[in-house]
Amino acid sequence: MNKDVIYIEPEDDITDIITKIENSKEKIVALVPPKKAGVFRSVVNIKLISKVGNTSEKTVVLVTTDPSIVKLAAATKIPVTKNLQTPPAVPEMDLEVEETSEEEVVDAPEDEEETVEEVAEEVEEPEPEKKEKKPKKKEKKAKKSSEKTGNPVIDWIKAHKKLTIFAGIAAVALIIFLVWAFAIAPAATVTVGIQTESKSFAENVSFTTNATDENAKEGKLYLQEKKVEKVQEVKFEATGKKNVGEKATGTLVITRNFFMGGSIEIHEGNIFTINGLNYLATENVSIGWSGWGSSPSEMKESVKNCANASTAIDNEFCTKIAKVKVVAAEGGSKYNIPASSGGWSSVVQVDIRSDDPMSGGTDNVVTIVEQSDIEKAKDQLKSSSEEEVKQKLYEDVGDNMMIIESSFKQETAAAEATPAAGEEVKEGTTPTLKATTTATVYAIDKAKMEEFITEKAKLDDDQKIYEIKDPFIENFGEVSGGYTGRLKTNYAVGPKVTDSDILEMIKGKGVGDAQHDLKNINGIVSVSIETSYPWVSVIPGDTNKITINIEVKEKEGGSE
Repeated sequence: MNKDVIYIEPEDDITDIITKIENSKEKIVALVPPKKAGVFRSVVNIKLISKVGNTSEKTVVLVTTDPSIVKLAAATKIPVTKNLQTPPAVPEMDLEVEETSEEEVVDAPEDEEETVEEVAEEVEEPEPEKKEKKPKKKEKKAKKSSEKTGNPVIDWIKAHKKLTIFAGIAAVALIIFLVWAFAIAPAATVTVGIQTESKSFAENVSFTTNATDENAKEGKLYLQEKKVEKVQEVKFEATGKKNVGEKATGTLVITRNFFMGGSIEIHEGNIFTINGLNYLATENVSIGWSGWGSSPSEMKESVKNCANASTAIDNEFCTKIAKVKVVAAEGGSKYNIPASSGGWSSVVQVDIRSDDPMSGGTDNVVTIVEQSDIEKAKDQLKSSSEEEVKQKLYEDVGDNMMIIESSFKQETAAAEATPAAGEEVKEGTTPTLKATTTATVYAIDKAKMEEFITEKAKLDDDQKIYEIKDPFIENFGEVSGGYTGRLKTNYAVGPKVTDSDILEMIKGKGVGDAQHDLKNINGIVSVSIETSYPWVSVIPGDTNKITINIEVKEKEGGSE
């Protein structure tokens, strides 16, 4: 029977082997694994080889002496032979196979391979119920001597594979470290000390509210009004008490003696008081006497109208009596008083008595807002609102503007209390006081102000202003057509050295050379260069890895 001998390459995977078996045109397929054939050391792969042999109706024989492959073949019932001259057989699970060199397998003469066919045919026949016991296990041959190529370097590497791998890993790590240490990690921080001189500044300026009229170099600056409104609210406690029960009512008897004529008027709302309790007239009443008259009949009528006719005739005066309805000034049972013949008083010059008691007053005491409560709340509102509104206004102005402090104004509209003074505070509510506070201030553009200062300072080309310290406007005031004031400040002037100048000068240079070159610049009084790691002695050529810090140091001696 024809056969197909397939030599498996080291790079072949299980898919390649299965494809080769399926593509074989012969019924017997002998597989010759290479040295260290990892694909044949997997029980899953051996099972797949066995399965594809069964499904494709082919007999697969493994030509190998590798003990691990032989054991896997035994487990999957695949026949094995140690070379192409030896009849194949399905190995038993405990069988130790005699090792044979690879040359012994591969270099077998082709005319002696017929034994594979014969045994394959025997494997296809039914096996007897019992097999004869195999002869006693053969002893394994001594390990193969390592092959030598004649090249001492290659021979040493083959003899020390693990050491070679570790050395290779270490070399790669070293290369990576060196790239990082000398190409990626290097960075530098350069701190340059600049000495400046402080100078004072005081110049008159004018301000305009029209942006088109601004001329910074001539000291005419655009004045911008900033405004903020804030509704402030404060809660307060109501301390007033009021009896809103029913009001007592009654009637007073008014008596007045008139001498030779006259009259008196009692108006609605006139107050009558007894024992500290006030009652108000609820109607208008007029009391008067027009005299005795000239005729006997008139005289008789006048006497009739007087309370005491004899007294009136003898003394030429008449007593008039009237009744006035009154109501208590507020609710409360305390206004329910008995009749009283005296003790009453009023702004109206009359005698007062009550022939009947005052009655109908009931008690219902509630909390009300007193005016004093509102005044206290106003003080609290004012103290909290002024600082808050000013702070918010200044925040809204922005850092690019200079505030003219003396122009700050703040006004608070009339506060409104809810409930109002004298009104009841309902249960579960808290009185509040609200007021709208408006704050305004003028500000100017800092850049324009600095432009004016630079213009007046008349600096040399190699000089620049490093700092303008706390500028302010003095004597700010309104004049015809605008505003005026005096700008005052101190500024620090020094050599014109920029970050970009320093970067261009030092990038790619050694640390010592960079320090030397920077110190030669007029006005630089100190140089400090710190590198990222001790081994870094050269400033990186990449400017992104260089940090420049310019420290301004003011010259001692004060300002001019």
